[in-house]
Amino acid sequence: MRNSIWTFLKGTKSLRGQMLWAFVLSLIITIAVTSVLGPYLIIAPDLLVQKIFALGSFVFLFILSFFLLTRPIIRYFKAITDGLKLIAEGNLKFRLPLSRQDELGVVAQNINIMAERLQQQLERERKLEESKMELITYVSHDLRTPLTSIIGYLDLLKTQAFQSEQEQTRYIDNAYNKTQQLKKLIDDLFEYTRLTNGDVRLSIQEVEFNSLLEQMLTEFEPVAKEQEISIRKKLNARPILLHVDIEKMVRAIDNLFMNALKFSNRPGEITVQLTAKQKQVTLSIENLGKPISKEQEAQLFERFYKMEPSRHDKHLPSGSGLGLSITKNIVELHNGQIWLEHNEGHYKFYIEIPFSKKKPVH
Repeated sequence: MRNSIWTFLKGTKSLRGQMLWAFVLSLIITIAVTSVLGPYLIIAPDLLVQKIFALGSFVFLFILSFFLLTRPIIRYFKAITDGLKLIAEGNLKFRLPLSRQDELGVVAQNINIMAERLQQQLERERKLEESKMELITYVSHDLRTPLTSIIGYLDLLKTQAFQSEQEQTRYIDNAYNKTQQLKKLIDDLFEYTRLTNGDVRLSIQEVEFNSLLEQMLTEFEPVAKEQEISIRKKLNARPILLHVDIEKMVRAIDNLFMNALKFSNRPGEITVQLTAKQKQVTLSIENLGKPISKEQEAQLFERFYKMEPSRHDKHLPSGSGLGLSITKNIVELHNGQIWLEHNEGHYKFYIEIPFSKKKPVH
């Protein structure tokens, strides 16, 4: 209570206190000036005229003193109104000087915060618009490439521009592979859009994570063997029960498997390790491949970011550039996290899923 009264009387943080002091000081200055200069100012012989002249002088001196003492307040208030006009006209980079500690200073600070948030919102909207255009550009390009190949092969088949049945079969196989690539791209795009727009519902079920991972590796091993890649498993000895959306979690892990397969040296090895601690389960997928820069490493989880595989193969078509981004979204929907440790071509992706009963993000 004492502090608030003292702050008010001091006037540094209270506009009302400053106005009160301006009034008091104006009154003191006026009384002092009129008392000193009064006898020299009154020259009229009539007493009534003297009183009117004295009153007029007193009022004039008081108004002048009050105007001069409150001028900084009015000037700052005008600066606020001019600043608001500039911000309203679209100059969101403008900031008011924070030279006062009173209510006007608080108003100026709030205006600066408002302008900053509006600028950030405008920047987010601009980036969102750029992102939409980027999405359209990438999708158009990635859809057109396999579609053009399919049309080309079908045209060759339609005009019977082949020399033998083997060549005809090869055209059909190529067209089919391109349709599969096209379907995967559309599926990835649809899944990514649902995950990022919040249009997703997790179907949470309890699953024994060791068994699920063992089953996935059993299905993955023949594909890896064809690419001269061996699988080294370091699974947990005890059963691990997790509450996850099985279908989405399988897709997330499968994306990491395929990523390791594409970017591994040949011949090579992929190490899959599963560990369980008190609060979370950690899955790591490790392989050796071509080193990448820090800039490339930072962009791995961005949508449509693609790198060339270590070796081109018809069984490993170029991806959509959405796989790792989809994996990241799925893991985060389960309140988990994903990251990469990379050192001179040694890659180790980690997925960490908590055991907690905390409800997953929808």
